[in-house]
Amino acid sequence: MPAMHLPLAQSNNLAVSTTDISLHSIMDHHHEPLSSGHIRTLLIIIGTTAAVIVLSSTIVFLLPIWKNTTECSDYCDHNIINSSTLPSKIQQIEADFIIIGGGTAGCIVSARLAEYGFQTLLISSGSNDTQNPLMREQASYKQLLHNTPHFKHYLPLSSSPNLNNRTLDVIVWNTLGGNSINGGGAQRLTENEWNYFINATGDSSFSKEAMSKYYKRTENYITTGPFSNLNLHGNNGPIKITQVYDSVFNQIWKNVANELNEPFTNDLADKIDYGFSFESSSFTNGIRSWSCDKYLSSTLNKYSNLKVLTSSTAIKFDINEQTKQVNSVLFISNDGLFNGIARKEYILSAGTFFSPHILMLSGIGDRKILQENNILVKHELKQVGKNLMDNGMINIKYQTQNFSIGQSIPMAVINSKTRTTNNNSDTFFRLKMNSNTKDLDIFIFNALPKSTVGFLSLHNSNPLMPPKITLDYFKDSNDLNIFINAIKYVRKVMSTDTLKQYANITEILPGLQEINLATYVRNTLNAAGHFSGTCAMGQNAENSVVDKYFKVHGISNLRVVDASVFPANFATKTGPYLTVHALAEKLVHILHETYL
Repeated sequence: MPAMHLPLAQSNNLAVSTTDISLHSIMDHHHEPLSSGHIRTLLIIIGTTAAVIVLSSTIVFLLPIWKNTTECSDYCDHNIINSSTLPSKIQQIEADFIIIGGGTAGCIVSARLAEYGFQTLLISSGSNDTQNPLMREQASYKQLLHNTPHFKHYLPLSSSPNLNNRTLDVIVWNTLGGNSINGGGAQRLTENEWNYFINATGDSSFSKEAMSKYYKRTENYITTGPFSNLNLHGNNGPIKITQVYDSVFNQIWKNVANELNEPFTNDLADKIDYGFSFESSSFTNGIRSWSCDKYLSSTLNKYSNLKVLTSSTAIKFDINEQTKQVNSVLFISNDGLFNGIARKEYILSAGTFFSPHILMLSGIGDRKILQENNILVKHELKQVGKNLMDNGMINIKYQTQNFSIGQSIPMAVINSKTRTTNNNSDTFFRLKMNSNTKDLDIFIFNALPKSTVGFLSLHNSNPLMPPKITLDYFKDSNDLNIFINAIKYVRKVMSTDTLKQYANITEILPGLQEINLATYVRNTLNAAGHFSGTCAMGQNAENSVVDKYFKVHGISNLRVVDASVFPANFATKTGPYLTVHALAEKLVHILHETYL
């Protein structure tokens, strides 16, 4: 096939002249105000096809194919791309592997495959923001979280009945590295958590011991403590992870654990992977280490066989109904409409919300949902978009005097009702000092949810519309009780003789006045941002979406890797961030063994 030449693409800080895609990487080095994520938002807010014109004059040809479709809620766009009327001038691009989604896993898989010599194409809706201080600096994270909608996907939600009809915010970053942009917590799964994977897949290669090597491949681990735990961790991986030791509060926290008759461990990656400890972080000296910066950017400068197309939105896979193979992936970029053809495989890593969304738009999913949205069923998989899991999070606050934890991050994974063992922890909480007010925030997570928190479907078949997300926590009343018991447990922690002797501590929220804790939890719970499970891993197509090799059941050349593949009815205790790295490394190992 002849090499594809792309037309001139310009942004405020970038001009990419006409190039041969087989020779040059196409990657913006500054944030583009009109990325495809903005296109999605503009279409929803404006509700008109005129927003497409703003994107680029190169895709004006798309305008005639937009047509009105059935009504939906007020925030829905009423237009649809009809694939039968797509223009015939679709540009074609080939690679050995095409990765759809430039989040945590997508950056890792792309970089590793390029290292192995494969011609690799990464398609990402996000831009390259590695030099942006908002992304890099820990001190800027609060500003990034609350004041930068242009870096986020717009995900409208309906109200949650069990949260007194509140509407929660769900943040999915639209930047290379995706949800590697977070608060920094970097913990491994416990042995008991990995047993969920083993039970779901029947594969012992998902054991804690076996998965340790994949964590080590990603870790460049540092501890400031006097104890040596480096044998538990990797020290040559791309991602710098730091556990800060504070000599005074380390002993205080250990004494609190002893007073409560709870286990204490310096490192939850050790044999005792529960109890009181200190959290590791992807921030070192206030600077973030994440997959785009440490995997992708460094690799891009070394290998000409790695191509990255940013500000590009995947529309759908073209599925052959007879062979059950993906023929190509259709996507839009600033340079027009493209058909991407993978000579070996397609890797979907668009995240917990967008991976199932793309599958459904491609005709892979629950037959009922697809037919309701006038999408031809190419391959039925009922669990696509189901089993959405999250821990949920509440915040309680204390006023303190003479209280200091230094730069350390005290945490605990415990059972709120009885002494904690290796298989009964139901609560995760962590401490964080407000450097300005000196207030102590304690963030509490449900470490053992009894029910899913929702599911995904479609507003319509418009690929520029976000998925339809139904969120509702506490469908099982035990989940509400876990938070209530956790508040009582934290109060017990803060009332220990150890902490009373250490500092003056007064509860501000919920407060010591009489208050209904159930009401407080319902009124203040937020999403933890630990979403997973919507393309769950398992042994058959009836109860899962992908198999133990990350392959979509029944589709021979399509795999999924991101937090969506976590088993059904399973939520991590301390967050999926570091484990997504390990799963991506495991998939790369599988691909290496398959093709080399």
